[in-house]
Amino acid sequence: MSDCEIPGLTPRSAQALIDAGETLAHDVRTRILHSPRPVFLYYIEQTFTGLLRRLDEGGDPNPDTPAQQLCLHLMISRAQTNGRVVDPDLIRLHRALIADGGHEALLRAGRGPGGTAFDFVALGDALSATGISAFFAPFEPDDMVA
Repeated sequence: MSDCEIPGLTPRSAQALIDAGETLAHDVRTRILHSPRPVFLYYIEQTFTGLLRRLDEGGDPNPDTPAQQLCLHLMISRAQTNGRVVDPDLIRLHRALIADGGHEALLRAGRGPGGTAFDFVALGDALSATGISAFFAPFEPDDMVA
């Protein structure tokens, strides 16, 4: 991680978020070639990579697309479950950036059996072609849900 500060996050919290994002991006990357949706997974991996780059440079992780919002939610959730202590920075980040719940339907569509691991292939299967385009498109200026 760089020495840049991320507004509102301690270096420890930022690193936990980056570690979680790197793990999630790696998980997606390993499934691309053996997936029925390699292009969709490639764009998911790129979404994680973009968020990680922004975080590593000390930038604001504010999501610009529904895909970024979902990936940031997964990163925060993973960072919180990896830590032994509840991190108030990550809770505050979640409330500030993704608490509108606009991505909840996306979360439900990609939850695997038992609700443990997120299944991006299941999410891709649940979205129409128009839905996939909207998933990676910037938010509308008057709305946080595409």
